[in-house]
Amino acid sequence: KKFYKQESLSRRSERMLPAAIYGILVATIYTLSLTSVNVYTFPSLPLGIDWVQVLEMWVGLSVTFALCGVVAGWFTEEYEGIVGGGIIITILLIIVFLIPSSARNSTSTAQTIITALPLIGVAMLAAWGLRWAARIHLEIRNKEKPELRQKRLIRHVSTLMLVGFVPGILGRMDLPAERTIRQLHELLQAAPNDPTVWTRLPLRQVPALQDHFGVAYTLFPRQSALSVGTLDVTVRFDDGYTMTCSLPVSGGASFITQCNEGDVRK
Repeated sequence: KKFYKQESLSRRSERMLPAAIYGILVATIYTLSLTSVNVYTFPSLPLGIDWVQVLEMWVGLSVTFALCGVVAGWFTEEYEGIVGGGIIITILLIIVFLIPSSARNSTSTAQTIITALPLIGVAMLAAWGLRWAARIHLEIRNKEKPELRQKRLIRHVSTLMLVGFVPGILGRMDLPAERTIRQLHELLQAAPNDPTVWTRLPLRQVPALQDHFGVAYTLFPRQSALSVGTLDVTVRFDDGYTMTCSLPVSGGASFITQCNEGDVRK
């Protein structure tokens, strides 16, 4: 039989639905752990969680992994689900990466595609994982003894939550990035009482910054989409003033000059 006639849709749905749900679960745990790990592991820095960015990331990853689960579960044969799901998720990732790069140039678009292509191996691993999760779910539902079913299902769900949690925690910013953000924080802290540090702050680019010295603020760092090895750090003061600076990680933040007023998303 041809691959699309091997099973009925209802039989395929028994794999597709749990694979999609588990994909959303993993995406949710990964997003929450990745976006909060720095806030809780660097308590001496006034870091915040950008909930708009969290929502955007969660929606994108959830849709991607849910679709990957649907595709991986649709195929009858194991290898077809792994390869098909891997290819689909790679294509989706390329599309997601191309959306922000479309506002730039053709070179950036080509770099995006080249960067995403090697992810096909990781995408196939994700497809295999979601198909495995659906298979174990069906085994628990159909074959496990009723008195053991709930306990094993909890253990299964906990394992998948761990799969999303560990990579998110490993996304914690490294020492050079932490040092760069800390230097910016220390300069802003010193500015109200030490005019000698003003030359190291972007007063020429954002002269209004001086009016907000001494006001409490929150830092929202993210990797720059335009420059490798650069952080885009948005500083939101409690009085409503906002500026965004591009800080090279390798060189630290001894002199901060690449800044603009507002939350400039790059």
